[in-house]
Amino acid sequence: MTAPLSNKEKYVSLVTFRRDGTAVPSPVWFAAMGDEFGVITETNVGKVKRIRNNPQVTVQVCDMSGNVSVDSPVLSATARLVTGDDAVRVRKAVGKKYGPVYVAFSVYWTFSTLFDKLRGRDKHDPETAILFRLTA
Repeated sequence: MTAPLSNKEKYVSLVTFRRDGTAVPSPVWFAAMGDEFGVITETNVGKVKRIRNNPQVTVQVCDMSGNVSVDSPVLSATARLVTGDDAVRVRKAVGKKYGPVYVAFSVYWTFSTLFDKLRGRDKHDPETAILFRLTA
């Protein structure tokens, strides 16, 4: 039996849930990290806030636009937010998986952050990442 999710897939649709139960899908990069999968994200985005309220998520293999194929199974998972060294570990795993594309993204992100600092919009948020573990 093959694993339902591996590092071979490029994107997953990470579905988090609002307090009223509404599903909110987000196509994300991810990397396998032992028995968990890591996702890089910004600290103050909706999916982080929703995971703080409800760690139950679903994931489904998708394309970069979030389109899932009809034969892609919906996988239940439990997510947790990490900061500090754990978030750095996630970022490095994602960087290793996506290689040059991730490097280009990092350059863009660095300049965007620098521009925000110059405009007085530096948030000083700690680096945050998401780890999710598939459930039965």
